Amino acid sequence: MKKSRMVMLVVAGCLIAGAISLVGSYRAEAAEGGNGAVASRLFDNLTTEPDVVYLIANSSVVFGPDPHGRSEEVTFVGPVTVPKWPMKGYGRRVLPDGRQQIDIELTQSELTGESYVLHGPVVLGEHPDLRSLGTITERPRGTALASNDVPGPGVDRAVRDPDKGADKGKPDAAATDRETAKGKTAAAADLKPRASIQGIPPAEEVPADFVVERKVLMTTAKGILYNETAVPVRGRIDSIPPIKMQSTPTGVNTFRGMELPVALLDKEGNVNGWFYSKAHMAYAVLPAAIQRSFISGTLQLRSGEKTETVEVSGPAEIHHLGPPCTNGKATVEVMVLALRGRSALLGGDVMVTETFSDRDHFSRGEVNWSGSTATGTFDLFVDVYTPSAKLATNVPLLVTGEFTDEKASAHLHKAKLDLPLVTGRAHFTSDAARSLYDEAEKPVVQITSLDLNMADGR
Repeated sequence: MKKSRMVMLVVAGCLIAGAISLVGSYRAEAAEGGNGAVASRLFDNLTTEPDVVYLIANSSVVFGPDPHGRSEEVTFVGPVTVPKWPMKGYGRRVLPDGRQQIDIELTQSELTGESYVLHGPVVLGEHPDLRSLGTITERPRGTALASNDVPGPGVDRAVRDPDKGADKGKPDAAATDRETAKGKTAAAADLKPRASIQGIPPAEEVPADFVVERKVLMTTAKGILYNETAVPVRGRIDSIPPIKMQSTPTGVNTFRGMELPVALLDKEGNVNGWFYSKAHMAYAVLPAAIQRSFISGTLQLRSGEKTETVEVSGPAEIHHLGPPCTNGKATVEVMVLALRGRSALLGGDVMVTETFSDRDHFSRGEVNWSGSTATGTFDLFVDVYTPSAKLATNVPLLVTGEFTDEKASAHLHKAKLDLPLVTGRAHFTSDAARSLYDEAEKPVVQITSLDLNMADGR
């Protein structure tokens, strides 16, 4: 039966279906053979070709030397190359407790994002001299996720308790040791017998732990930044590569940065930024197609008796989760927005972004295709950066829209990764008023309507 299933997959030739079946096969093997059997199979089936994943990452960054400075959450998207065992130079070993472990590395990143504070793009790549090395390790038999997340980052010591910080706002060693010990205790407490987990079938036991010591080279409008002190990025995975599907359990195949804040250095080796502790998360996706576009249009804002129409424009990225331009229904998701404008009500320059999340607040919807045209509705969760604060919607904007002249015009092709790139036009509107709240959950202003046009290019 397994052979016939594999034949069907080959004949189907659909990248998304193949990825879903791959993840499903790991879970089926967990039910048959237990945790160790699945992790071993993950390693046994690996090839000497590096994986390339399409990564969605969100990092909280402070630009400038002051760790008390304003932080912003930058969403990055793009391909990342991940060589690993059995490629030359990467090992596989058996730990003293019998678990198996392999070596991995991040060697090439082409991640792009938009910064409100710097008024422009930010590119996240790999430092040519500082390697991002890591491991994937089998989990102990009979353990599973007891919560939806890996242990979170430690206390924001440099910012909340600056008097205890060492040189240039860095945390003191004793505080670091205490927080590291706390993290280890939390991690140990989070491993619980399968019988104690409610509502999760045995087939969804997570077989492996992922960690990489992340070092990057960040290209910004104000110069190069990099981190010498690695950010440990950890997660629990159920497949290699660890693709996050809509059916993936919450917290699985999601990677979080630990032991933050970490200093970012400029070319002269001076601290000129920080990976902040507010957010540092990433996951890999495998959509049916990607649409990178430029959006322009208007937002209407209201505060009390005052109303204002704000012109906005900027790049966007939409993922088609089902094949576009194929008659029938399919899901789309807005992954990235960076719409800039100027608002008198909000005190100056603003930037509208899509709300990043791995568990809720997904800006998804359903469209109905007829040839190269589709109509439909979707939710749109947004954050709005202003000169004084970041505002957010708690309830999504209900957006209706139409895609026209859609076609697959190119492919993003790197090693095993092959994603169609879709072009076309679209028009989106919304007239359902939604409040924007500050971080104290105080309503500041309402978005009463939007009217956006999407064209090719990014």
